[in-house]
Amino acid sequence: MTKYLSNLDPFMIGSHCIGLKKSPLFLPDIGTFFNQDIDIAIKMLDSLKKSKIKIIKGEILHSPDVCLTGESSENYLSTDGTTTIQENYRQLIERKVVSLNDYSKIFEYCRQQKIEFVVSVYDDEGVAFAIEQKAVALKASSSNITHHPLLATMAKAQLPIIIDTGHSTIYEALRAVNWVRELGENRIIVQHSPPAPPRGVDEHNLNMMLSLSAACNTFFGLSDHHKGTEMLIAATSMGAQIIEKGVHPAGLENEQDLMHAMSLSQVKSINESIQNVFNAMGNGEDRDLSNKPPYKSRMCLVAK
Repeated sequence: MTKYLSNLDPFMIGSHCIGLKKSPLFLPDIGTFFNQDIDIAIKMLDSLKKSKIKIIKGEILHSPDVCLTGESSENYLSTDGTTTIQENYRQLIERKVVSLNDYSKIFEYCRQQKIEFVVSVYDDEGVAFAIEQKAVALKASSSNITHHPLLATMAKAQLPIIIDTGHSTIYEALRAVNWVRELGENRIIVQHSPPAPPRGVDEHNLNMMLSLSAACNTFFGLSDHHKGTEMLIAATSMGAQIIEKGVHPAGLENEQDLMHAMSLSQVKSINESIQNVFNAMGNGEDRDLSNKPPYKSRMCLVAK
């Protein structure tokens, strides 16, 4: 991938440098797993702080009107993985929305704890609020990759932009990237987003990260929807600049996205594993043996 990324300038997302051969940014996503309970959200932040996480991922879902009323439903697996739960999409959004006043409490606590945050936004008001709250980057969810007006508003925010490409083609991803670039924002990361359970690992197609990066000429990342944590390590070894995964509090059951989220208690060890794998990859340069003693165990021919 070096040949594709070598022409890209590194940039900062908060205190983290995004660039070629830079340590990946692991983004634990608290999403709306706290289900409108701000006390739980604060406890999640405390847990992430203890796990030495410096930047978290959240969202600004403040209005149910980003979703039309109707019969459309969302299907997801039960906690034990045996039952498909069907929930009206509008009703799901209505029980997930959080007022801007409550979001401000969450983000104020982030600032107090010196935790930076990246947020998904769904409308112009959410973009303006994210800027006001000092988010360090914006994310366009997979559902908004065709939303030209929203992407244009995001491009004018003067913040780095992550574009989730789930359920889209490379053409749609490139079109979205070009919409953002046309307005002068070049700090872009395209994020591959494989299907969630019950879909199998054979449908993850992690090499799509490389294809998206090459087609869009951007840095790349993974929004992990695998039940386990193997894909986080795989993405690290493939050079991903951002690795995102949902995190949930203990005791949550039968909830949307829960099957591919990880427990807060796993975050510290997974973050350490990601950094260890990155460090182990090295720079690929040849060994310099000029100042080292000869290797005494080498075999050779001796004249007798």
